[in-house]
Amino acid sequence: MAVPTNTFKTYEAIGVREDLSDIITNISPVDTQLYSAIGEVKATNTKHEWQKDSLSAAASNAQLEGDDRTALAVTPTSREYNNCQIQAKTFRISRTMEKVVSAGRDSEISYQTAKAMKELARDIEYAFLREVRVDGAAATARKMKGALNWIISNIDKAADATLNADGTVTGGTARALTESIVKGVCQNIFVEGGNPNTVFCGAFQKRKFSEFAGSGNYRTMVENKKLEATVDVYVNDFYSLTIKPHRIMPTDVVVILDLNYWKKATLDPVARTELARTGDSRIFDITVEHTLEARAEKANGRITNLTTS
Repeated sequence: MAVPTNTFKTYEAIGVREDLSDIITNISPVDTQLYSAIGEVKATNTKHEWQKDSLSAAASNAQLEGDDRTALAVTPTSREYNNCQIQAKTFRISRTMEKVVSAGRDSEISYQTAKAMKELARDIEYAFLREVRVDGAAATARKMKGALNWIISNIDKAADATLNADGTVTGGTARALTESIVKGVCQNIFVEGGNPNTVFCGAFQKRKFSEFAGSGNYRTMVENKKLEATVDVYVNDFYSLTIKPHRIMPTDVVVILDLNYWKKATLDPVARTELARTGDSRIFDITVEHTLEARAEKANGRITNLTTS
């Protein structure tokens, strides 16, 4: 059907107000499961140190009555360290941008502050999980060692993979995650004395856990028209482990953690500072300086070189 002649339409009109929603949608995840779950201590230097000790192996111990005891050699504690890493998000807003009326926010500075804080939180979680330690220099930023790279005692990797001195694993043929692998790592942790309670893994590995013990054949009716086909708590011969899918975990790695032995050591907490003006704009810096304290890496386990599809 043809439009009648001289019908005035929106296409020709001048001054029709825009229809812009006052809501800004952002579904980017902000997962800080490790950082949020561990306790906090105070750091007082950029090189944060702590001590570890262990007991001698259990053995037969029988002494003669009235004997003159012989002192055993005393084993000193061992000393560990991690670097305090400076993490920051900086943004600049023009004077005019803060004055104009914008959809979805009353203040551009406030909106960008909230966004930067969330982005920084993601970077913090990445560092606490995956960072590779760098001692730093005048022209090199210090970096902490993340939890994954601390765990070297109870590690299950591909036979042709290499465990490097910095804790990273390179090379190796991918293999599927199996219950046997998980049980083997749990057994090693048990022998070392650990009591882990949490597993972090990517989405695909979470599905592999749900397939353990034929769980696909043991679906549970939760309520009318709802079916449960997942494993959130996995119990084996050694531990009861809560399985948590984690978006920032490497997709080919599973980590088994005793969260009691990890601490965040803070030298300078998160704070927003307005820096000196250099023109017709304002610049803001959100900074934190902190590190990860690994009090007992042997209480944890890591599985690498897993298939991801």
